[in-house]
Amino acid sequence: MDRNRWYFRLVFLAFACMLAMSAFGLFAGLPIALLAFGALCGLELTCSKFAKKRVNRALLGLALGTLIGFVVASSVRAVLAELDASHASCNLAMLYSFLASCYITIMSVARYETLIAKNPAQIKKKQLVLDLTALEDPRLIELARSGLLDHSLLMPSFMIAEIQKSFESPDENVRLRAKRCQEHLKRLESFAELKLEVKDFGFSDEEELNCRLVRAAKSIDGYILSSYEPSQLKGDEDVPTTISLDTIAAALKPGAQRGEILQIKIQRLGKEPKQGVGYLDDGTMVVVNGGGEFLGETIRTQVLSQKYSSSGKIIFCNAITQDEKGQMRVAESSPYHLSYQ
Repeated sequence: MDRNRWYFRLVFLAFACMLAMSAFGLFAGLPIALLAFGALCGLELTCSKFAKKRVNRALLGLALGTLIGFVVASSVRAVLAELDASHASCNLAMLYSFLASCYITIMSVARYETLIAKNPAQIKKKQLVLDLTALEDPRLIELARSGLLDHSLLMPSFMIAEIQKSFESPDENVRLRAKRCQEHLKRLESFAELKLEVKDFGFSDEEELNCRLVRAAKSIDGYILSSYEPSQLKGDEDVPTTISLDTIAAALKPGAQRGEILQIKIQRLGKEPKQGVGYLDDGTMVVVNGGGEFLGETIRTQVLSQKYSSSGKIIFCNAITQDEKGQMRVAESSPYHLSYQ
C-alpha cells in the first residue's frame, strides 16, 4: 500500500516539475514544483489525521456543493446580465453564490449524518406491542430492566380495558392474573428510561382480542411481544413478527457442556441399536447411546455433544453403567449420533 502511494507521489512530482519548468524555467520552476509538492504532502498528512467518515462527508458535500454552485452561479449570472450589472459585480456575485452553495451543502450533509449517528435506535427500532401473556410474565420486568426494550414498548388501551374487565370476573385465577398484569404495568411505567407508550387504536370492543392485537401491530408496522408462539395467535392468517419470551429464554439458556453428567429417564427406544431417548424438564430431547437397555429407568449419562435442528435442540449422551466388577464405564458412542433427526 505504501509503495503504491509513493509511486503516485513521484509521478505527480515529475509532472509538477515538468509543468513548472516549462512555465518558469529550470532554475525558478524546480523550487516552485518542490514547494507545491511539499504543501500538498502536508495537506495529505493533515487530512489523514481526521476521521475517515469526516473526510468522506466533506468530500461528498463538496462534490454536491460544486454541482449546485455551478447551477446557482449560472442563474445569478443570467439574472445580472438582464439587469446590465457591471462585470466586476457579476463576477463577485457568482463567486459568492458558488461558495455559499458549497458551504450550505457541506453543512447540510454533516448535519444529516450527525442526526443519524445520534438517533440510530429511533430510525431502526420497531415498537413492540404487548400481549397480556407477556405483561403477566415476570421475565418481562427483567428484560425491561436490562435496557433492551428502551423506547420500544407499546401498550394498547384495549388491553388495559381488558385488565380492568378481568377484575370483575367470578374466576379467582382470572382476577389474580389481572392483578399481576396491573402490578407489572405499574413497574414498567416506573422505569423512566423505558417511556412505555399507551395508545388508543379505536377498535371495536366486539372484535376478538387477538385480532385487535394483530391489527394494532400492523397499523404501526411493529412486532408483537408475547409468551405465545406466532401459531397460537389465532384470528388472523397474516400475523406480524412475534417475539416470544419463551423463545428468548430458551436461546439464552446455557447448553449442556461436553462431559457433564445428567440424570435421564429413558422413555423410548432410539432409531439406532441400543439407543434410548429421554427428555429434560424443559422438553429438550436427549439421545443416549447404550440407553436402550434401560427403558423406563433413570440412569446417569455423560454429555457427548449437542446439535440444533428444525425441531429444536438435541443432546447426545453416553450411558454410564457398571461392569461385572462394579466399576463405572461409559457406553461407546454411536457413529450415527450426529445425523439423528
